[in-house]
Amino acid sequence: MKKLFTILFALIFIQNNQINAKQINACDMSYQCTDVKNVYKVTVKVYRDCTGENLCSGCSNAIPNGNTNGCTLLNAGFTTAIAGTENEFKGVIYGSFNLSSVTSIPNGYDVVQSQNCNKQNSICTNCNTRTAGTYSPGIEVYTFEGLVDLNVVPVACCNVALSISINGRNTSLSTIIAENFYTECIINRCVSTCNSSPTFSNDAFAQVCSGVDYIYQASPSDPDGDSLSYKLVSCMKDRGVPVTYVLPYNGSYPLPYFGAPNPNAAYPAGLHLNPTNGEISFRPLGSFVANLVLEVTQWQLINGIYTNVGVINRDIQFQTANCLYNKIPLLIAYKDGIKQPSLAFYALAGKQFCIDIVANDQELLTNTPPVLADTTDLKWSNPGSTDTTMLNATFTRNYILATRGINGPKADSFKFCWTPPFSAIRKQPHSFTVTGTDRFCPIKAYAIRGVNITVGQFPLSTTNIENESFSLYPNPAKNSIFINLKNGFNTPSNISITDVLGKEIYQLNAVNAKLEIDISKLINGIYFVKLINENGIFTQKFIKE
Repeated sequence: MKKLFTILFALIFIQNNQINAKQINACDMSYQCTDVKNVYKVTVKVYRDCTGENLCSGCSNAIPNGNTNGCTLLNAGFTTAIAGTENEFKGVIYGSFNLSSVTSIPNGYDVVQSQNCNKQNSICTNCNTRTAGTYSPGIEVYTFEGLVDLNVVPVACCNVALSISINGRNTSLSTIIAENFYTECIINRCVSTCNSSPTFSNDAFAQVCSGVDYIYQASPSDPDGDSLSYKLVSCMKDRGVPVTYVLPYNGSYPLPYFGAPNPNAAYPAGLHLNPTNGEISFRPLGSFVANLVLEVTQWQLINGIYTNVGVINRDIQFQTANCLYNKIPLLIAYKDGIKQPSLAFYALAGKQFCIDIVANDQELLTNTPPVLADTTDLKWSNPGSTDTTMLNATFTRNYILATRGINGPKADSFKFCWTPPFSAIRKQPHSFTVTGTDRFCPIKAYAIRGVNITVGQFPLSTTNIENESFSLYPNPAKNSIFINLKNGFNTPSNISITDVLGKEIYQLNAVNAKLEIDISKLINGIYFVKLINENGIFTQKFIKE
């Protein structure tokens, strides 16, 4: 009996210790080159649940914007490591690093407050600098930054991992056992030119509406113009050790969604990740708190071979809420007044390029009570802050803000304009995100989409596509379409299918000149096949019947 009591006491102690410990929801890391070889500026963004302990001690010394004096990763409870990842260096630790809280920007800001409809205060206090409200969940975001010197690593060790770890993964998770939180990034320091990682402009936390189709667009901006690829990987609790998932969940089935567990089911079923732009689309089901990890790999063409020059991992948390079947806004682009089939474009260097972007809210008139179209709001990620070639890009309202409440429009509308310099010419697109939100309470529905613009020097013809780039048959089609790439348009090519609203529903990288695509599960209607390769962007319409 005494032994049983001891075990029960230990379990209660562990449980209480977890409840009162750090509650880490999400995290991402990035790194930038400096003027000193092998010295990188590293940035870490940490998302904490306000039901847990304060991230850093000494909150009484906080300055007005919430930054805590002397707050570092070390006294926030994180352990860090510099480690080799390959050959005889794999797993060898070459020291640690420590990053300090950034004081030049508001730290500890409440990410949930920006996502609910009436800006009500959550339970967070931002290190006692703000009066707590009653809204839950409450998530604060802290940014840490500093220099990391990799000269301590042997010269022959090319790929180096920077990792952070803390015993405090969020205990409210419904798909993962709350254990240790671990994430890392990998730097390939042997490439001839120092490589910086992509950076993200949106948050790694989102409240999503249960039963409502949702789109999450990572769309990081890469300062070197690297080609980026994306895939889902497991959350980690230590180097090379995945977390313990609650059955039936795992790294590729990380949360409940319509059509589970088949991620490739025809949209809106499935969990669709576009491997070339990082767009995740799914319909969340039920009530859950779940994390997934988006691995972003950077590629550079070196001596004719695409080479992995670095990897970053973004540990993202999604929490569902009941939104009474409210639907997300549709983000639509118009060029010269013509509705575009997608958000991918081709622009000429030295010539102004403009598009209008509109956030149209969707109605559910068959619902009881009916859900009417709401007023929407648009914002962009301002790509000039990370991509110097886009410093002259503008994003301006198509209306007078002061009279919008009287004259409209209800659907927010902005004009994006950019005159790409000749230094912007490259095969990889320049990207930014647009976020459209409605004003539905208590949780606004929102969609994040990436706009991708490839810049070239010569105009691309979109006439006589049948003879120029690829042939498509039969048209109309019932079960399959066949695509033949023409001479001069050989692989590698990226091929996608979009509907008339510009929603991408299929994507692949062509490895053969002849392809067959199954369209049997598509609903009847008009679709567009888009082909992108080094020659440009080409589209062709077909009908599914």
